[in-house]
Parts: sequence; C-alpha cells; structure tokens
Amino acid sequence: MNKFNLKDQTAVISGAARGLGLAFAEVLASAGCNIAVLDVVHEPSLALYGLRSQHNIKVKYYIVDITVRDQVMNTVSEIAQDFGRIDININAAGVVIDEPFLTTSDEILQRIFAVNVNGSFFVAQACANAMVERYKSQHGDAPAKDATTGSIIFIASIATYIASTAQQISCYTASKAAIKGLVKPVAMELSPYGIRVNSLSPGYTMTEMMKTLQSKQPDLVKQFEKETLFGRIGLPEEMKGGMLWLCSSEASGWYTGQDLLLDGGATSWKHPAVLT
Repeated sequence: MNKFNLKDQTAVISGAARGLGLAFAEVLASAGCNIAVLDVVHEPSLALYGLRSQHNIKVKYYIVDITVRDQVMNTVSEIAQDFGRIDININAAGVVIDEPFLTTSDEILQRIFAVNVNGSFFVAQACANAMVERYKSQHGDAPAKDATTGSIIFIASIATYIASTAQQISCYTASKAAIKGLVKPVAMELSPYGIRVNSLSPGYTMTEMMKTLQSKQPDLVKQFEKETLFGRIGLPEEMKGGMLWLCSSEASGWYTGQDLLLDGGATSWKHPAVLT
C-alpha cells in the first residue's frame, strides 16, 4: 500500500504562486492531490498550471488577500464547492523584513503579523470548519478514532529556534513563534474530528527570495551556508518529503501538535562564524 497516495484529496495552499508554497504544491500533486492555491499575485508561476497535465489533477488559482477575513471565508467556501472537499491545508504565505528591533515601525509590525499570523489563522480556521462540517455529515458527534479527516500545516521557521547574527528579524521571528503557539491547542481542539495540526520549520532554503538576497547581499547568504552542518543552503526539494509525510494520514496518522524542524543541522551546534 502506498502510504503517500493522496489521490482525490484536495489541498488548500496559501502563498503557492511561487517559492516554498509552490514546491509543496508540486509534491502533493505528484501524490495525486488536487490543488487550490490562495495568493495575492495576479500571475502565478507557469509551473503551477503545468501540474494539471503532468499529474492529471485539478488545479485552481484564487486571488485573495488572506489578511481579510471575509475574502478568506468566501474563497474557502468556493473551494469546497469547486472541489467537493478539503482534506489538507498548508499555510505557506508569509513576509519577512530585515529591520532592527529599535527602529521597527508600526507599519512593519502590523504588516508582518497581518500576513504571517492573522492570514494563517484565517485560512486554517476556514479550512478546519470545512473539514469539521464534512466529518459531522459522515460521523455525527461521535469522536474520531482515526485521524483521516484532514491535516493542517503551519509554516514556522528556524528563527524560532536560534537567533542568527546575519539578519535582524525580531518581528518576523515573533510572528513565527505565534504560529507555533497555535499548533498544540488547535491540535487538541480539532482532534475529536480526526484533524491533525502540525507545523514545519524550514531552515535556510534557496527560494526565489533567497536568490535575490544572494545577488544583493552575498555575504549574508555565505553566513547562512556557514551555519549549516553541510555548508550549504537547503533546496526547496529537500522540504518536500517532510511536507508530504505531514499531509499523509496513512504515513503520519499519529503525529499531531508538533513542529518538524528541517534545518540542515544549523540549530545543532554553536556557530564559529559571525558576520561582520
């Protein structure tokens, strides 16, 4: 039996127009999962639409500002109608701004928390309600014994484990700590409905954002490389396996309320190199 077969399931992924979110969409699509993407970008990567023919799945893109509750609720309701069900939710939309704590403005503070915390909360809440509605229609009020209804994954960060001298991202780190803080209580609340809730904390990963940093601040990326045990930045492909495992109830059905750290060992040792 293929424990990673997600055929006929539907995943709602925020921030998958590109970057890590797109990588997550790719690996779920390879397992037969239908993909619904929420993002503010008007034109997502062509690779997203290519998943349709490549894996014979349904892919639909929804332009939505996840910081606006009504937009999120209406869009997730539309997705439930378009796809017939919601099984998986990955909250990959996020923003990071390199700004010293002493000069962080209200605008930066509000923007980061609006997207990273409020947006993730709104999308997860809407998807969870859709999952609970489906559970109740099938099982009534009987508590679940098998975690087969759904899986919700928040994207946290290596930054919540260790502070790096390479960046000044206290506001971003606080937002990701808030996301991790949601995992255990929400996992407890949703467990009676067979819904698992976890987070994934990526380490330094070569996304489009990191490539931009590499061209503008090469010393910064060199510092990230020095901090990992393998001396290199991680690849989006190296996050796919962990995400697929988290999404598959057949593979990780007893795993909930936890954070999965994929960091190339960067938090496992005291770094000898400091960016000057």
